[in-house]
Amino acid sequence: MSLLHINLFGGVEVISASGESVSIPSRKAATLLGYVALSSPRAISRGKLATLLWDGHFSDRARASLRQALLTLRRALPQYPDVISADRDDIRICPTKISTDVGEFERLLREGHPERLARAAGLYRGDLLEGTSSTSCQFESWLSAERQRLRTLAMQALAGLLDADKREHMDIAIALALRILAIDPLQEGVHRILMRCYAQHGRRADALRQYDLCRAVLWRDVRAVPDQETEQLHREIRRMVHASQRSASLKLPLAKNFDATFTLGVTPASRSLS
Repeated sequence: MSLLHINLFGGVEVISASGESVSIPSRKAATLLGYVALSSPRAISRGKLATLLWDGHFSDRARASLRQALLTLRRALPQYPDVISADRDDIRICPTKISTDVGEFERLLREGHPERLARAAGLYRGDLLEGTSSTSCQFESWLSAERQRLRTLAMQALAGLLDADKREHMDIAIALALRILAIDPLQEGVHRILMRCYAQHGRRADALRQYDLCRAVLWRDVRAVPDQETEQLHREIRRMVHASQRSASLKLPLAKNFDATFTLGVTPASRSLS
């Protein structure tokens, strides 16, 4: 069993084996912890970390900032001295001492079973390392690529849950799709998945509203319109709605005190004149 669990989706959160939250007082220290945890079991050179997290600083100052962040982590984790090891050249996290939500997320996706996909969906609570701090263009480029990679995996989980077509999985899929769209509302494929989820479970009005939202966001942000696949899905859902409305109108019961004179266009006033 790991000594520490580190959540990296939606920010950095450290949980002890007893379930207690461990505070990391510095955003830069939390960023360092997150990056090294994601790199585990590989060791990362001090030079690379200093450049990656403190780009733009002189080398000596960047290394001093790295030492300070490492000291902050050690002070925040006094009961876990073996979790982070550092020598003159490298820093690493012992892989047997920690677990991460990102590692668990990827493992569950590899297994591929709908129940595993549902658990993976629950782990994706937000973008990777939200709220972390770096002045480095290199770090931002790396982080952007990792976020997109994990977002793509989350979309694969969505597709798997949709294929499973179970009510409890659909609810999870909808929640995951909404989280992805909150992060990146231009993901048109996720809008389509959400439309399908709604439509398959009778929430056709919600499906049509999702199309309207997709169309509005695309036009507002990039002056684009939905692609043909989205438009085709929209037409199919509208046909489902119209068919349902026609069916419902045919099944409407007659009123108990039905007055046949109304079917002839005779009003109560005209009857009183006769």
